Amino acid sequence: MPTRLTLLGWKLQDTPTVRRRILIVSLLLLALLVLLEWLLKADFSLGILYTFPVAVAALVLTRRQVLAMAVLCAIVRGQFTPYLSTRESVLRFAMATIAYAAAGLLVVEVSNNRRQLVEHFARLDLEQRLRRKAEDQLRILVESSPAAILTIEADGTVAAANRAAHEMFGCSPGALLGAAVEPYFPVFVSALALPADRPVRSSVSGWGRRSDGQMFPVQAWFSTYGAGSEHALAAILVDMSEEVRERERENFRQLVDHHRLLAGAVSHEIRNLCSAASVVCANLAKSRDLSDSPDFDALRRLVAGLTRIASIELRREPGRPPETDLKTVVDQLLVVVEPDWSEIDGRVIVQVPADAPAVVADPQALMQIFLNLTQNSCRAVAGETTRELRITAEVRAEQAVVRFEDSGRGVADQTHLFQPFREEADGTGLGLYVSRALARSFGGDLVHVPTSQGCRFDVLLPLGAAST
Repeated sequence: MPTRLTLLGWKLQDTPTVRRRILIVSLLLLALLVLLEWLLKADFSLGILYTFPVAVAALVLTRRQVLAMAVLCAIVRGQFTPYLSTRESVLRFAMATIAYAAAGLLVVEVSNNRRQLVEHFARLDLEQRLRRKAEDQLRILVESSPAAILTIEADGTVAAANRAAHEMFGCSPGALLGAAVEPYFPVFVSALALPADRPVRSSVSGWGRRSDGQMFPVQAWFSTYGAGSEHALAAILVDMSEEVRERERENFRQLVDHHRLLAGAVSHEIRNLCSAASVVCANLAKSRDLSDSPDFDALRRLVAGLTRIASIELRREPGRPPETDLKTVVDQLLVVVEPDWSEIDGRVIVQVPADAPAVVADPQALMQIFLNLTQNSCRAVAGETTRELRITAEVRAEQAVVRFEDSGRGVADQTHLFQPFREEADGTGLGLYVSRALARSFGGDLVHVPTSQGCRFDVLLPLGAAST
């Protein structure tokens, strides 16, 4: 920022053009004095007036240049003081040079000090404007933030709260200021009770209370600062009610789907037993001794009724599943399963391109399918020398094929691989059965592909509308 020069009370901008003009004025003053000396031819000297050109020039000259200007003025003055001896001329020249240089250097120092002072005030004014601008931006950010922002004093009272905080706790504007925070979220009081010499920066999940007594889930991020009476806490809070409701709805939906699949598996087994019982009843009905027996007739009715009950299919709610980004689901899968594979010193190799097409599948159901296959592979390779799972994806015949291929020993008996409640299974034997049922529920499939080494499963998924 240009600073200002002052010439006889006039404030001038410190620019090269102004500097040249001041220097010209100084030379004109010197020329005017020379002209007066020549015209007057007086016996007295005008030497004291030569300080004015030096003082004016000192506004724009350096110290060395001021000394040179002083020497020049002393030489010019000496031309108009005749009839002096050499000694007197030298002394007059020295005294004049010292006087002119002192006046010029004084002006230089005053001008430099003033320039530094003006620059300092200019920087100070700029910093104040920037600080006010930052404060305004921060105030707008805090007031417009959808998250509640609080500042709490050492005694547990609210020092500052934005609009979202008042809305979250059901208070009228300004009602939180000076109020105790403990009735609304007591965790902050416990954080303020910790030693002030150990600042706390953490996040916490808990339950808050509105002004009407209603409880609601809260996620908070806070930090403490200051010491003694300056000890305080700053926090950002988010109302998690909607997220909790959505999570519980999704958990309930998944629970219903699992129960539906489990009931379907049980019904499948009961139908097989009923079919066998029906065949036995049909063979026994050929015997005349039993054909007229009321007990045998009741047994046939029981088998028929049980067959009808087991034949009821539990359907999913109608509607086309949403389109899901395959790459995103695989990336989320890698985050979930990496710790398990790290424990067995194994690795998961993902070769899914970033531009993988969108597929028609429920993202949670697809994640469950991938998790089942990944966990099965993790258990299969745990005792092997090479512990590796390779996940690849490709588009084939208007379908996306996600391949899971591990380095385990493979599947010995593939006949009952997808049958529920298999005796040789590690758990209930429902993992592959449920995974295939989920894949088929949105138009895909899960198949086992025999390989000479290891085990391979392919998840077939229909492509989204844009990809198709």
